[in-house]
This record gives sequence, C-alpha cells and structure tokens, in this order.
Amino acid sequence: MESKLTSEEIRALQSLEDGAGQARYRDGDLPQKLFAYNLVARQPGGAAVLTRSGERALFGQACMAALGAVERGEPAEMAAGVRKWLLSSGFVKEAAAAAPAITPRGRLWLASFDADAPALAADPSADDFARRRA
Repeated sequence: MESKLTSEEIRALQSLEDGAGQARYRDGDLPQKLFAYNLVARQPGGAAVLTRSGERALFGQACMAALGAVERGEPAEMAAGVRKWLLSSGFVKEAAAAAPAITPRGRLWLASFDADAPALAADPSADDFARRRA
C-alpha cells in the first residue's frame, strides 16, 4: 500500500488546519484516503477535522519542505516548531547568518524519501525474519 500523500491530499489537509487562509474543501470533496489513514475524522455534527495523525503528517511535510529549501539554498521561512525540530534532530546547524545549513544527516534523511526502492523484498522468506530478530 502506498503511504505517500499526493499534493492534492496535502492541500486538503492544510485546508482543515485551524486558521487556514485557504478555501476549505467541501466535505464530499475530501479524498477518502485521508479518512482511511485516520488523518481526518468526522465530528458528531458531520464536520471533517484533522486528527493528531493528520497534524503530524502536516508537520512532517513542513519539515521536509523546509529542509529541501535549505538544501537547495533557497530562503526557507520556517515555523518556530519546524526550525526547533530540525535543529534538535541534527538535520540542520545554525549558521552565522539567519539561514541554517544542512548537515550530512539532513541530506541522508531527505534522500531516504527520494529513494524509490521497496522496503521489503518481493517475497520475504523465513530467513529475512530470523535476521531481523538476531
């Protein structure tokens, strides 16, 4: 099952954020994948709201976007929480200028999302599971 969200699904999540300045999606237009992954839930009144998982997905997307901008040398406007997390995770280091610099660990983290290699072999064997336990 593919777990990456499309740009349309990310926009739909962003439209549900508190204080989002974007036009909200109509409830019937929200991608069903968001409900299936428990990123969005329905309130008893029928309104769609972000779940904690949805908030985490948006935070992760913001971190990836900010780190990608830093890697490309673009001016990255980061929320305070995103900047703090990237610094504490060792993905960026504070530079003398206002813009942080990406670390090798940050480059590896970004590269791990770009890789299209499957996480598991097509047919895992008993030996694969035995090596994981060892």
